[in-house]
Amino acid sequence: MKRLLSAILGFCMCFVAGMVSAQDPQIEIVAEQEEVIVGQPYILRVKVLVPTFMPKPPVFPTFEVPGLIVRLPERSTSPVSERIEGETWAGVQRTYRIYPMQAGVTEIPEQQLSIVYKDTQTNEDVPLSVPVPATTITAIVPEGASDLDPLILANGLSIEQTWQGGEEELAVGDAVVRSLDITISGTSALFIPPLLESASSEEPPASSAEGAETETETETESAATFAPYPEDAVVTEIMERGVMSGARTETVSYIAQSGGTAVFPDITLQWYNLVSEEIEEITLPGLTVTVAQPPKERTPIDPRAAIKWVLVFVLAVVVAWVAYRFVYPIARPRLQRLQERYAASPIAAHRLAEKKAAAKDLNGLFFALEQRSVRGVAPGEDLETAITALGRTLYRESGSNGSSSHQWQIIQRSLRKERRALIFRHHAGTATKLPPLNPFV
Repeated sequence: MKRLLSAILGFCMCFVAGMVSAQDPQIEIVAEQEEVIVGQPYILRVKVLVPTFMPKPPVFPTFEVPGLIVRLPERSTSPVSERIEGETWAGVQRTYRIYPMQAGVTEIPEQQLSIVYKDTQTNEDVPLSVPVPATTITAIVPEGASDLDPLILANGLSIEQTWQGGEEELAVGDAVVRSLDITISGTSALFIPPLLESASSEEPPASSAEGAETETETETESAATFAPYPEDAVVTEIMERGVMSGARTETVSYIAQSGGTAVFPDITLQWYNLVSEEIEEITLPGLTVTVAQPPKERTPIDPRAAIKWVLVFVLAVVVAWVAYRFVYPIARPRLQRLQERYAASPIAAHRLAEKKAAAKDLNGLFFALEQRSVRGVAPGEDLETAITALGRTLYRESGSNGSSSHQWQIIQRSLRKERRALIFRHHAGTATKLPPLNPFV
């Protein structure tokens, strides 16, 4: 049903006695429908008629506002003629196809239409600027497509996907190229959203192991990282016999940054088919790629650090040579005296007794304790008792290995107890009383 937006707008260019001339231009604006589906054309016609002719083409308004796509199909502007009061008027008609991009009411503000025509009386060019009144466009969404996001309403939609690279193992620096060729009919290609922006590589999901042992033995594979380099999308539109169609081409190159495995996810797009009045779904399969681990890079040697360590080494060699050449000859007699003094001390004999007890060498233990006694420290009562018990266990006919081992443990504990007193005595350097003549009898 046609809706008349503004019927026959007459404007007076010449005023004669305050009366409007019947020879003024006439402008008519007509819309074909009350409301339109989102993405479908809202057809608006603007017709201008003059009693003579127009030496210059009229300047029509654009009707472009945010949220609307305005297109002029082929032969959108054409000459027209009409009989008015018995005379033939000539003019021009322009047909607009306006595509609302979202549901709701969109208001087109008042705009200007400029023409130049010949005056019938003076035969002079008369310029005229006519205000085109504001109008509104109501866009709706079919009931079955109200939940779609993004909202794509078309007669047909197809997507062709191509991959370059990724079938074989990649190296760091290699590229995987993913391209989409999208074709749509019945609406503008501007309604197709970018599909590859959110389709970057992801970390592969962890595979479930069949058993706990397999899971612990299997090393977790690292995730490869890719840097996306998208190309500018190419969008084309075609208007054929008043029907809008178009295409969108997207290409993204992914450059491998590290070794491992990465998954490029599937892409799913839902759209509403205006022909079948049903929602259809397109799924583009993803791709799993493997990138070889790069060889470990050797850290370059810092020349300053190398020079520093060379100087430190040379200095250490010089210090060691000076110490060996000059300091060691002076300190060697004192070191020898200290070694001899320690070898003749009770603590040295006691440490020898501990070694012999650990080796279960009874004769060696007697010798070491005798040396310690000679040096002023006789065995304590607990140690003598343990040694006596060990001798009885070893030399009596009913002796056993189990009993001797227990006695050896007692001897070792007794020696450890006496060690503290000996260390204190050794550091104090105190004199001791004379050892007994026969400490083991």
